[in-house]
Amino acid sequence: MPPAKKSRKLSRKDLNQLKEYGELDPFSNLGEENDLDDLISKAISRNGFGRLAGAPSQSKAKPKGHRGLAISKPPKASRPDAYSKLLKSLPTAPVATTKLGAATSEDEGEEPESDTHMDEDAAADVEVEYEVDEVEHGAEESESEGESDGDAETMDGGAIEDYMEKHVADDDSSQMHRRLAAVTQKEYTQVAVDEPLLGQAVLYSVDGQGVRPPNPNSITPRLAKPLEKLNDSRSLSALQQRLLGWFDQYLDVVYADRSFDKEDEITTAYALHAMNHILKSKDMERRNKAKLTKAHAEGTDAGELRDQGFTRPRVLIVLPFRNSAYKVVDKLYKLASGGQDMNAPRFVKEYGPAGYEESVISKRKPDDFRKTFAGNIDDGFRIGVQLYRKTARVYTDLYHSDIIVASPLGLRMVTGSEGDERRDFDFLSSIEMVIVDQCDALLMQNWEHVTHVFGHLNMTPKKDHGCDFSRIRQWYLEGTAQHRRQTILISEYMTPEIQAVFNNNCRSIEGKVRIKPVYPGAVTDVVAQVPQVFKRLSVKRLQSAADDRFAHFVDHVFPELQKASTGDKHVLLFVSSYFDFVRVRNFCRDKCCSFAAISEYSTTSEAMGARRSLFAGELGFILYSERAHFYHRYPIKGIHRLVFYSLPEHPLFYTELLNLMLTSNDETASPELLSCTALYTKYDQLKIERIVGSKLASQLLTSERSQFTFA
Repeated sequence: MPPAKKSRKLSRKDLNQLKEYGELDPFSNLGEENDLDDLISKAISRNGFGRLAGAPSQSKAKPKGHRGLAISKPPKASRPDAYSKLLKSLPTAPVATTKLGAATSEDEGEEPESDTHMDEDAAADVEVEYEVDEVEHGAEESESEGESDGDAETMDGGAIEDYMEKHVADDDSSQMHRRLAAVTQKEYTQVAVDEPLLGQAVLYSVDGQGVRPPNPNSITPRLAKPLEKLNDSRSLSALQQRLLGWFDQYLDVVYADRSFDKEDEITTAYALHAMNHILKSKDMERRNKAKLTKAHAEGTDAGELRDQGFTRPRVLIVLPFRNSAYKVVDKLYKLASGGQDMNAPRFVKEYGPAGYEESVISKRKPDDFRKTFAGNIDDGFRIGVQLYRKTARVYTDLYHSDIIVASPLGLRMVTGSEGDERRDFDFLSSIEMVIVDQCDALLMQNWEHVTHVFGHLNMTPKKDHGCDFSRIRQWYLEGTAQHRRQTILISEYMTPEIQAVFNNNCRSIEGKVRIKPVYPGAVTDVVAQVPQVFKRLSVKRLQSAADDRFAHFVDHVFPELQKASTGDKHVLLFVSSYFDFVRVRNFCRDKCCSFAAISEYSTTSEAMGARRSLFAGELGFILYSERAHFYHRYPIKGIHRLVFYSLPEHPLFYTELLNLMLTSNDETASPELLSCTALYTKYDQLKIERIVGSKLASQLLTSERSQFTFA
């Protein structure tokens, strides 16, 4: 059994200081006579371990060294080199450019609460807390029991304002009630923010807060060295600076400009933010535990120290495939200082790339396809990650985990549906941060699972799960935890489904921000010399848009397809929505048309037979779904006429299908035979913007003309 870490010795002066003020004089030298372990052990054995002196203990205290007791030490003359370099790379405040809309709240004209800024004198007076003793021989506890490695910044004395601590603090002020009322009634002030690197940013400000300065106490120092190794740099990249600038204000964020070129930077940014949140929360618990220990020893009341939720998990990361989870958890491992985990080999085996080499995927597939489906693409998984000492442990029970990494399907298998006997969603009751990455890929799965997960976040649990109600934050007990939860949505592009989550489920009291790029337009990447005709359909309202589109297809498009079946039969009909796909397929079957349907559920032989028949001119047309193209990227040959029943969500698909008309036709195909027709409505604004570009989108949506041609 290894010996315990040697305790520091305290002088009689230090003992008096500790007894009087509960902490040591930061400028005193430690003495040589007394043992801190013996002092605290005697105090606890004399006064008990209840919340108040003489109060009954809620749990049996074991006679061991008391980890988690924090004392102050003198401020360092200079920070560690890695941390100082990291501080220099932290983001600066974005600039608000235009006020787009005003909230309707009666309190709109009141001045927002001012932010506390850190000056040089305040920074010099920061107290840094650290641990003194180790646990007894052979004891194994996680950091949640009080352990914390490295230095932690503190707000004691008001020297530094940390946005995280301010965000989670119990606050019963009138301003907080106004902010809760504003987010509940969706009363925001919209402000356009200058973000040259990220694109178009619109801030939805609550109670007139506006754009705040960067968090002066952003990243805990213990993450500096792990981040330096993970990022291959002592500073954050420009993209990471901007993203963390928004993340660290605990705003709800939608970032709709993800790409595989930026993937590593983005995942590192939100993994760092999640780990930073967990470590700061544990530091808070450790400091409060030290205060309770001191109060027990002195027989005084420590007051209400609320720093926990109903259950342990604080962060939920939702991803589409295991290959994505492997990358994210690997970053969490490295940020946790890369200690050994006995479950690591199992994790690499079940989530890693072994046996799923990229060479298996045809080299003729596009790069984004190869990167999306390289590795393990199982979409039914969930894994718990627990921070333990200087490492992270995986495969921990969900209720004993700090971070949960899962797919929507993996969570749905646990949360179940209404009426299921064994459904369980209590582990989602205390989630303080939700990160949903690759929303564009999740849309190609089953988005209803995502909305189901959001519908079961921060609900009051059915069981207590051994929680200490005296430590549960007040806003959990009041049922307003959803307004303290930060939601981060990351996607390649914006869709109505993502916008719906942004509108209905992003309700942080700090406000929210939506970021998307300025699109040049997918039409600029079309190489084939094909006339592209965009037809705007007249629709009465959003609820009837699908019916109006189908009516136009029946009256105008389908008769032309029937004529083509007797002439040029090389027609591809592309449908974005699977519901529209089923509707059109059933209609064509009823009309006994000569066609084939290729969906994501079609077998390889069915798809191959349909493609061969189209190329040979044996079919009138092929009905092709967007999900089929996402999962397979079939190189359909012999397309002479391309009809978009609805435009694709992914702008790259539009370019690929049009360029197929150039690369997959034989030399005898006349260029005059090639044509493209795209149907759209005024509610397809997001799709149109990505296809024709941000500058031309408004013209196609609002012009008196209803038909536009790009050649």
